[in-house]
Amino acid sequence: MRQTIQFIVGVRRNGYFILGFSVISIVVSIVIFAFGSFQMDEINVEEEAIFTGRNGDVPVEVYGTYSVFVVSDYTCEEVEVSIYEEDDDMIWEYFFRDCDDIFDEDGWIYVGYFSSDFDGSMDVEANRQILIIDDMAYFNDGGGAMLLSLPFCCLGIIGLIIAVTALISAKEQVQSTETNSGIVFIEPSSPPEERAQDDVKEGSEWWDKGSKP
Repeated sequence: MRQTIQFIVGVRRNGYFILGFSVISIVVSIVIFAFGSFQMDEINVEEEAIFTGRNGDVPVEVYGTYSVFVVSDYTCEEVEVSIYEEDDDMIWEYFFRDCDDIFDEDGWIYVGYFSSDFDGSMDVEANRQILIIDDMAYFNDGGGAMLLSLPFCCLGIIGLIIAVTALISAKEQVQSTETNSGIVFIEPSSPPEERAQDDVKEGSEWWDKGSKP
């Protein structure tokens, strides 16, 4: 019984420890995510620009991704952009229009993106002044911190599941122990001497009592 109680106490202690650690991990992940989000909101796309203008060429790296903006004097629908590469009289278009205003920056409207599969440069043509940034700028200015918050969040959630499971299991074991440790009362039997006398009395006949028929 003592070993069972010690085991239950140990499980509950570990459960509360894991619970506290998990809560701290989740709080840390929220703080890191908020810090990264604040940094991304403060990004200056003009300082991060690798191209500004209407026509020209933009340097690219293999597997790079890039975002395209137009000056906020115009809407996304008013802009025509082409970012392409010429190869053996073939023109390969890389630009994809995406007028999602969630990516708008101060003074600039997000109009789309493109990615590259080679190192070099691409030709740029637009009917309005555009700006192009390497998406690594987002990673360097807060995106990395936001990604770093994910492991802490996952660790905290897993810890919460383990802690809750351990505490529930310990509670069930406590209830089971209390049920199984009930006291059973057994009515004491008569001492051997009294039992012998009772047997003699019950088995006596009239001649054992000294009387005559």
